[in-house]
Amino acid sequence: MDREALEGIVARAWLAPSVHNTQPARWKPVPGGVEIWSDDRVGLDIGDPDRRDAGLSCGAAVEATVLAASALGLSARVDDLWQAQTTDGPLRLAARIGWTTGGAEDGLHRSLETRFTHRGVFDVATVPLFGWTRADAVVVTDAPRRVWLATLDEGVSLRAMRRGPLRRELRDWMRLSDRHPRADLDGLSRRAMRMGRGTALAAGVVLGPLWWVCDALGLTRRIVSEAEATRSAAVIACFHRPAGESPVSTGRAYLRLWLEATQLGLAGWPMAALADDPDSRAEIAARLAIGGDRRLVQVLRLGPAGSDPPPRARLPVADLLI
Repeated sequence: MDREALEGIVARAWLAPSVHNTQPARWKPVPGGVEIWSDDRVGLDIGDPDRRDAGLSCGAAVEATVLAASALGLSARVDDLWQAQTTDGPLRLAARIGWTTGGAEDGLHRSLETRFTHRGVFDVATVPLFGWTRADAVVVTDAPRRVWLATLDEGVSLRAMRRGPLRRELRDWMRLSDRHPRADLDGLSRRAMRMGRGTALAAGVVLGPLWWVCDALGLTRRIVSEAEATRSAAVIACFHRPAGESPVSTGRAYLRLWLEATQLGLAGWPMAALADDPDSRAEIAARLAIGGDRRLVQVLRLGPAGSDPPPRARLPVADLLI
């Protein structure tokens, strides 16, 4: 494959989601295929100390690469190499993909461009699920359990934000000003988070020097709460995978879940705190009968956005190829 063709595939694969939009995946052409490496320099040292989230992000990038290649008639053989822990400086080998011609097109690739995150309240609309099920997800549609998840998420998110180092790290990944030098490249922009300029300015102050004052006054619960948006979701997908599975394989399945939801006209927002917190993870597993041999990976709220997608912040393709 020549470099121009690979750049075309990467330009679409780079649309895959990554945790906090850190974009750790890097593509390296090799004879007969491409390797995907994880760049440790863009990880979250406090929020993701073992780089599991980086592996999940790379897994989504792997699956997006496979899908984009299928549109060109290429079949892909994927070797998940995360557990081998092969490193080259700050890079860790995630997977190797080998190409063969004559592959069948996977129609799911058409949703790469239309998938997007939506942090706000969803539209009230009938969602035509038509029996959409997955063995690796519990699909919550009833109001009582949506309210339960909204309340649980509110409490877990507040506890997480009270951890000063974690809060400061998350704030560093927020691009609360359009003038931030990386606002169009990575992180969570105010537009992606559906924040007005005034709200974004206030958030920067509250999450920084005024946090403990606001917390003492009982204001922080309202600041971190997304209960209204969660209650408005048409569907909440509680995504679970085998407990010992490589995060790369898990990330591949996660992207396919989200793209299937996109095909149904649904936007999504990951409620990551629920899966990151051991107590809430255990509570959700117990209530939704997720077996002990499974791990809750993500809770994804889904619904019709009723608005255009926000602009994407993505690194240039040239920066993703090594």
